This record gives sequence, C-alpha cells and structure tokens, in this order.
Amino acid sequence: MKTLLKTMAIAGGVLCVAKGFDNRIEVTDYAVESPKIGEGFNGFRILQISDYHCDSLPGLVEEIKALRPDIIVSTGDLVHDKGSYKPGVRLMERLVKIAPVYAVTGNHDIWRADYSDMERELNEIGVTTLHDDCVFIKRGGDELRLAGIDDPFSTEKSNIEENIENSIAQIPRYDGYTILLFHRANQMDILKHHGFDLILSGHMHGGQFRLPWGTGVCEPKSSWGSNSRAFFPKYFAGLYESHGTKMIVNRGLGNPMIIPRLFNRPEITVVELGHKEEQGEKS
Repeated sequence: MKTLLKTMAIAGGVLCVAKGFDNRIEVTDYAVESPKIGEGFNGFRILQISDYHCDSLPGLVEEIKALRPDIIVSTGDLVHDKGSYKPGVRLMERLVKIAPVYAVTGNHDIWRADYSDMERELNEIGVTTLHDDCVFIKRGGDELRLAGIDDPFSTEKSNIEENIENSIAQIPRYDGYTILLFHRANQMDILKHHGFDLILSGHMHGGQFRLPWGTGVCEPKSSWGSNSRAFFPKYFAGLYESHGTKMIVNRGLGNPMIIPRLFNRPEITVVELGHKEEQGEKS
C-alpha cells in the first residue's frame, strides 16, 4: 500500500509539473453584448494579442488565421526593450494579411531608443498605432469607435495617473460604443470612471506565475511601487466589470522575466460582439 501511495504521489507530482509548464497557446473566447452595439456588428470578431516580447511561439500565426478575426488588436509590449525589434515587425507583417491590425504602446516598447524606427516600419506594412487617438469602424450601416492611449510610463510613479488622465482627455466624447486599447490592466480603477464600454488590456502576464486554480501571484516588476499591489494583483487575467465598463485582460504570449510562466499558458483572446436589445425594445 505504501508503495502504491508513493507511486501515485510521484505520478501526481509529474502531472502537476507538466501542466504547470504547459506552454501551448490557449484561446479564450468572450461574447460581449450591448444595446449600444449595432446589429451590423453581430458576430464581429476581435482577436487580441498582448505582450509578445519577440518570443518564439510556433504555430501562432496559423492559430490566429484559423480563428477568422475581423480585426486584430495588439495591446502593448509587442517587443522587448532589449534586442532586435524585427521579430515583432515580422509577426505583424504576417498578421496584416489576415485582418486589419491596430496597436498601442506598452512600457517595453516606449523604453526602446529606436521605437520611432520600429513604428515607422509597422506603419509601412499597414499597422495602425493609436496614440491617444481613435478610429471608427463601420459595418452593416452601424459604427463603433476603437480608441487607444499610450502607455503612461514615468520615472515618477506619481505621474502615471496624471499621464493616463492627460491621454484620455485627448479622446473626444462619443455616445456610441467605444472600445479602448490600453496596455496596463492594473490601472482599471482609474479607467473605469471614464465611460468606456470595453477595455482590452494586457501587461499583467496573467499574474506571471499562477496557482493551480488560476490566481495570479505577482504583477510585472515594472509596476512595483505604483498605485497597485505587486503581489496577488487585483486585475491579472480574464473579465472584470465596474461602473458600466468591462475590461478583458489578456495573459500575454511571451515571457521577458526570469520567473517562468507557471500554470499560465500563452493566450490569444477572441471577443465576439453582439447587439443586445434593451428591456422593452421591440424585436
């Protein structure tokens, strides 16, 4: 009996380790409905990637193509602050052939001295980078707004909130459905007061390493000392809702940290939009 229990314990440990270090890409689907989303956008598919960090992920492009997105969005840290940015550009060069691509900056992007060169190359291949700006997407006679603001990095942590507020102030008021692309999910408590309908975000790497039941343990080192908690962060992955704003946090694709991704598979997020009738609205 002792031998059997020991064998079972070892087998369980091996299976746990294997699952913990599983690095296969995971696709997470969300259905987001609102009366503000026009019927022309029923079934509209937004594919989100985040925090690629120029990592190597075999099969990534093929997986994205198979998911048939209407648009692709990248919510920051396409590249790392060190090394070549070319892998990020090459990835985008393949993605723009699948669907229109929209992007915002992450902290590692803007830390690069050659970021302007990278963005110039991204623009040349057709990527639209939103700097405190917005575009309107039309479909079937309806429209929605896609906005994006820059990463608010500052060497003075107290300036991060001010930078976010200044960026948001550049986005005009709009009564229609607005999706915001923004890198730092840990700043949701600032963003939720500004009337965005949906925020697509990243930065948190899913909590970097996660407990087996999914709880994220720490946020990226670049956010330590900011106005969010470093360990067991409030916003780390998945769907959150507050003050009428939904936020979806993508766990990211790459891993720039020494700490491995544990119970934290690289993630692609797919958001499918739909019109929801208001109470009392005629069908």
